[in-house]
Amino acid sequence: MASTLLRPHYPIVIAGAGPTGLTLANLLGVYGVDCLVLERNASTVHEPRAVSIDDESLRTMQAAGLVETVMSETVAGYGSYYYSASGRLFAKVQPTEQPYGFPRRNAFRQPILERQLQDGLARFPQVAAAFRHELMSFTQDRDGVSLRVKHDAGESDVRCDWLVACDGASSGIRRALGIGMSGSTFRERWLIVDLENSKVSSPHTKVFSNPKRPCIALPGPQLTRRYEFLLHDHERDEDMLAPDVIDRLLREHEAAPESRIVRTVVYTFHTRLADRWREGRVLLAGDAAHLMPPFAGQGMN
Repeated sequence: MASTLLRPHYPIVIAGAGPTGLTLANLLGVYGVDCLVLERNASTVHEPRAVSIDDESLRTMQAAGLVETVMSETVAGYGSYYYSASGRLFAKVQPTEQPYGFPRRNAFRQPILERQLQDGLARFPQVAAAFRHELMSFTQDRDGVSLRVKHDAGESDVRCDWLVACDGASSGIRRALGIGMSGSTFRERWLIVDLENSKVSSPHTKVFSNPKRPCIALPGPQLTRRYEFLLHDHERDEDMLAPDVIDRLLREHEAAPESRIVRTVVYTFHTRLADRWREGRVLLAGDAAHLMPPFAGQGMN
């Protein structure tokens, strides 16, 4: 049975409704191009992921007509303050120039951004977003790409001129094309702790430069804050994720006592680049094409 959300043909189909896919759909809407976004999940993400958006990315939001909306939910122009193991402030970086028209570093939360981008699509009658619609397979020829899409009502066939893979680091489309990813993985593991109701007075990043336990505390809108702790080789993920260990680490690094923990996870960061970003009429974008570690806020940007 066909999905009522799908047409037989679109000039462009975007697979994946993350920041890259939704931004592309908004840009295409501004340009007046018909397109379809396919997303296998029921909604945009709810858990914190990316937390920093820079001035260049804000120029992209400006081109999409959404920069005021995005900026309304950011901590704009934050800096980085560096503290020694004894707690002494020994350096700070706080850019004030705006060569691209916006502050260089801005704290945000990915669930908010994705919701803003999804809402922005309502401006464009020629842009459709189909959640709970999963791309199962595709074939391409000289004139376009044929898609098989699974949804609650069954499966449908859709034809498009171009397919853009915005389906993440483990992109099924990239794998189906046989495109490899070159690069490396950082040996270090980092424990990520996301907080709500974190009433910390400083709007800036605090970098705890203690060789025994390097730590970064990053600001966020609506009293959110993220802590990142370096894990040592001998420390096991499951031990460091224990609630009592996390509570101790937060207390030792000036977390507000009334904070609520909303997510804890251990990350290993990757630096990878797809061997090519295009195969015929299929294009790779976002994490499907390239992976950056989040240092200096460049993971998403």
